[in-house]
Amino acid sequence: MAKEITQEQMQELEELIRRARAAQKIIETYDQARVDRLCQAVAWAISNKKTFLKLVDMGIEESGLGDPVSRQGKRFKIRGILRDALRQKSVGLVEENPEKGIYKYAKPVGLIASLVPTTNPDLTPGGQAVYAIKARDVVIFSPHPRSKKTTFESVRIMREALQNEGAPADILQCITLPSIPMTQELMARADLVIATGGRPMVKSAYSSGTPAYGSGAGNSTMIYDETADVVEACHNTMLSKTSDYGSGCSADGNIIVCDKIFDQVLTQLESEGGYCELR
Repeated sequence: MAKEITQEQMQELEELIRRARAAQKIIETYDQARVDRLCQAVAWAISNKKTFLKLVDMGIEESGLGDPVSRQGKRFKIRGILRDALRQKSVGLVEENPEKGIYKYAKPVGLIASLVPTTNPDLTPGGQAVYAIKARDVVIFSPHPRSKKTTFESVRIMREALQNEGAPADILQCITLPSIPMTQELMARADLVIATGGRPMVKSAYSSGTPAYGSGAGNSTMIYDETADVVEACHNTMLSKTSDYGSGCSADGNIIVCDKIFDQVLTQLESEGGYCELR
């Protein structure tokens, strides 16, 4: 992989940024109803069953990673993001406290650099696109080289949905010549970085000089206290850890269990087909 950004890559990045800034000037004028409609259009375009299943098969074939059955359910995460987004205001006055004289107005951050992991080349662009549009931002996605075709197709589908609604397709764009140097250049020139992937990627995002949100290997910790429904909790952990072979950064990684239900939890986890390592 190239250690420096090539002239061709730099030309592509310059054009992507130019078009993104032009689209930003348009989307930031939209009212709440218009923004919410675009969120709905983009979410449906990528998360409807027919489309998402094609992207799942494409991503697994391209990267060699993932479970073709359980990964299909990730389309519901995009719908969940849409549900949460539609419940909130994001344009104009969004919060007020007359007693303290505090009034909060929403303002777009601008250009977001989104780093897409090879494990979720379709889900990550879909979810982040909804939130970005909700905030009246624009996004340039930097795909993982191992699954770049799938990410590019995902973004193409959402761009088409924007066009069908009369909005600029360039609200969402995707790098076609990804590399580490190009991603680093994108992060340095964006207004915000959202990095989803391995530890080196997240570390690079935090070192880019641009405000960043990072999500690396999760190894999420679950806490079971004495009030837990042991059967339900253990079943949910099993589903989380086995979905798409546990590749998601939010998959349950370890459990802290109250001593009062410890033996019961071990028995239930074993009945779910699990192997327990005690520490």
